[in-house]
Amino acid sequence: MLFQKKLSCLTWLFLVILVVSCACTRGRIAPEVASRTYQKPYDTVWEAVTGVILDDLGCVERKLKKNRGYLETEWVHSIDTDGRHRWKIEAYLKQRTEGVVVQLDKIVQIKEDASKTLRKYKNDKKKEPIGPHAGWGDGAAKAQDIEHLYRRIDLRLGE
Repeated sequence: MLFQKKLSCLTWLFLVILVVSCACTRGRIAPEVASRTYQKPYDTVWEAVTGVILDDLGCVERKLKKNRGYLETEWVHSIDTDGRHRWKIEAYLKQRTEGVVVQLDKIVQIKEDASKTLRKYKNDKKKEPIGPHAGWGDGAAKAQDIEHLYRRIDLRLGE
């Protein structure tokens, strides 16, 4: 009887850990998959990364900290048959003994379908979140998008 209770508790504990770990990932690509090491000077790699993201893609910088190795773009909005999407790119650069490590992260969000204009006709009064980030849900960035960015950086660095 006690063994069955422990087994049941362990099963529930495992399920809770699984759900929490899945919820925490939020569709992001694992950092070890989304990083590359370049055998070039830091300044050369920084120029290649910023050139690809800001010049080639035409993104607008939100935060640009060369001494900390951090670049974040503004949100890029698009509309297609699936609805409204927005994405931004974050780049992290670190000087290591083996070279410069570059980690790229593309954050994708999808606009939820529920509209405030439709809800005003309902009788129930719900508190709607207000602000530029209200109504956006996290989407999944594709590994091929990140890989494409790395290929463009490789071309700029002549690799």
